[in-house]
Amino acid sequence: MSVTAKLGAALLFWLGVGLIQTFNWGNGTPKALAMLAMLAAAPLVLFAARKASPLAPRIERSVALALGIALALNLAYLGARIVAPHVIDIATTTLAAGNVLRHGANPYAMPIDSGPESAGFTGYKYLPMMIIDYLPLGAPLGQRGVLLTNLVLLLGTLAMLRRIAGTLLAPLLLLMLPLVTEQIFAKGATDLAAVVPLLGALALAEDSSFGCGVCVGLSIATKLLPGVALLPALIPAAGRAAFILGLAVGLLPILPFAFADPPALWGNIVLFNFARLPDDTSWLHAMPGGVASAVHLGFAAALVAAAMAVWRRPPALAARATLAAMLGIAAILAGPGAHHNYQLWWLPFYALALGLALAPKARVRYISAAGFASGDA
Repeated sequence: MSVTAKLGAALLFWLGVGLIQTFNWGNGTPKALAMLAMLAAAPLVLFAARKASPLAPRIERSVALALGIALALNLAYLGARIVAPHVIDIATTTLAAGNVLRHGANPYAMPIDSGPESAGFTGYKYLPMMIIDYLPLGAPLGQRGVLLTNLVLLLGTLAMLRRIAGTLLAPLLLLMLPLVTEQIFAKGATDLAAVVPLLGALALAEDSSFGCGVCVGLSIATKLLPGVALLPALIPAAGRAAFILGLAVGLLPILPFAFADPPALWGNIVLFNFARLPDDTSWLHAMPGGVASAVHLGFAAALVAAAMAVWRRPPALAARATLAAMLGIAAILAGPGAHHNYQLWWLPFYALALGLALAPKARVRYISAAGFASGDA
């Protein structure tokens, strides 16, 4: 692939995500079509990795420079927003939950999230690790602490992408997206707290089955999605018992709250999501209820099929990243909303897959026979 073709692929990625960002409230169907286009392009990205060639040294230097500029722009934007932050309810309820927890109460049994979309469940809607992640800076600094925590999580995401991909292109592909910057530094979206452990699981999938399982468990103990949706892509090739044990260990932070008030936790975390009606960011908003039910069953079947396929023939790195991105997109399309912050679930994995296709590490096997193709990059 020529340099021009690689630049074109990166530009198409930027434009595709920009199109998704353009469609928001009241545009569920065109947004779904844009996401479907990204979903359809994912296998093509993986196919391109078969004949990918490393970047020339001068291009690598240009990528490093571009990454530095993108990081500086993100920091400047954070500096502008942190002066007078105004984050959305995802962040404010997390701060409220932390305050409740610090005073010895159960955030799932307190009226923390009682808005019109609460469906009668008024407790905190995320899991305990989300509170723990944002408590150290959120407690003393409030909304500013949320934005600073997001900076740490962003840097962690970029570091994981660099470690997994072996080049700086994957971090650049993510950092150049305005949607990412807006969500974490303007809106205060907390989704990266659940994504960083999943990247850790991907990094450990071939080296430590137990560590991989712990990371997936910690992600789910932060927020049910994207961890549950992406789990099939992260099943290791060996040591499945250790993986399951690690998964159980990662889920341990949930136990104190499950024992303290099982109905409160179950209602706010599980039943609430089943009771939510599709909003107008979703293509399902205007559809009959039977369509949504069929889509949910179809997505559940797809998860089971993906898990069985990976269990039988574990894919290698690029195939795992691509599958994770595809499952993340599918989870949003099957859900009651396609909010901008949800896009953070799959964008790091898509950037990773594209980065591996455009700038592979030398002599690293990225695609196994279980993927769409096989070969060495």
